[in-house]
Amino acid sequence: MNVRKLFSAILLVAFCVSCNNDDNPSPMPPTPEVAPQSVVFATSIPNPEGNTGSVYLQAIPNLNPAKYDNKNSIPTGFAATPIAFPDGDIYSLPAYSGNTKAEMVRYRLNTQNRFVSKGTLALPAGSGASCIVKLNAQKAYLTLQNLGLIYVFNPETMKLLKEINLNKLSHADTKVSPAAMIIRDGYLYVGLSQFDSKWQPRENKVEIALINTAKDELEKVIVNDKLGVSVPTRPTDAKSIFMDEHQNIYINCISGFGANTKQYPAGIIRIKKGTHEIDSDYCIRLDKTKVTGLPVNYADYLPSVFYAGNGKLYAYANAYALDTHSKNPYTTLSRVPVIIDLNAKTIEKIEGFPVSTPFGEAIGRHKGVIVFGSANRDHNGFYTYDPESKKVTGPVVSVEGYPSFFYSFSKE
Repeated sequence: MNVRKLFSAILLVAFCVSCNNDDNPSPMPPTPEVAPQSVVFATSIPNPEGNTGSVYLQAIPNLNPAKYDNKNSIPTGFAATPIAFPDGDIYSLPAYSGNTKAEMVRYRLNTQNRFVSKGTLALPAGSGASCIVKLNAQKAYLTLQNLGLIYVFNPETMKLLKEINLNKLSHADTKVSPAAMIIRDGYLYVGLSQFDSKWQPRENKVEIALINTAKDELEKVIVNDKLGVSVPTRPTDAKSIFMDEHQNIYINCISGFGANTKQYPAGIIRIKKGTHEIDSDYCIRLDKTKVTGLPVNYADYLPSVFYAGNGKLYAYANAYALDTHSKNPYTTLSRVPVIIDLNAKTIEKIEGFPVSTPFGEAIGRHKGVIVFGSANRDHNGFYTYDPESKKVTGPVVSVEGYPSFFYSFSKE
């Protein structure tokens, strides 16, 4: 197996960002327990082989300049970083490799920014639990990638309600692996990875399961093989499927993780409001869209994205050609922050950021600025970008380990 493909497969499960989608309507009211400026972040410390290690989760009162170690953190599963929601719920998942206790834990923050357990849900061992979306206060969905299942559960009581089995959608040479999800107009849209044993697609086809949330049953599979991209959503990045203000759904297709961009190019596609079909007239193909300001012109794929409104998508773009001399895939400097204009279909590198290794890829928002986690030559920490002034600052917060997850409860 090609080392780059192997590394892409490891990164697939190694760094999961928040599996809440801020653009998905949520009827749950904000909790009075959570301080309005509180920030939750996680840092990963992998072992030398890169596919195991430790992840530490902690909460801080604000994003003021500071340096943090992991002394005040709690452990969470490696390769399955925490999931936070605007209502104050924070979920910890078991290690993707299955070498920790097979349960999901729901936490809330107290007034001292300490984690308080509010319940657990037992999961099958080695399930590959990864992403959650909430329908309401009584129903939520969890993807179990390794088992081809979706758990329907009550997020308040942490009781299992139903199991949706999607394994019949697997192909002869690929595994269905339900990935990131979003809810719109009574339907759950689920990206289907369809990876082979080497974490690669076998054809340029997009498949999305459509589940009726009233019955919690599979209604149809949305298919498109004309746009040239594959693997809808990055399986461990729930923000890779999102809605804009007009309720158009956008999907980041990661194809072969940059391992073979000529055969399997990546890109962004759309499902317009009022339809259940992929828009045949819309695609931002990364192999056909130059990145303004990027020396090598084209990005391989987008490992993490964050929609900030007004048609602007912030992302980490991966371009292996930026560091062709690197012999260590874990330290290759190949990731740069970019702005994608979804309406103009343009991509622009954000000037002022250091190039990061693949281990620093968290993206979020705090008090009007976009926050990027970065693991570069000089620092591990969180940098900020002000969309108004276009100023890059940082690292504002320095951390111990690689900044793999960021979520802010600030909505300013």
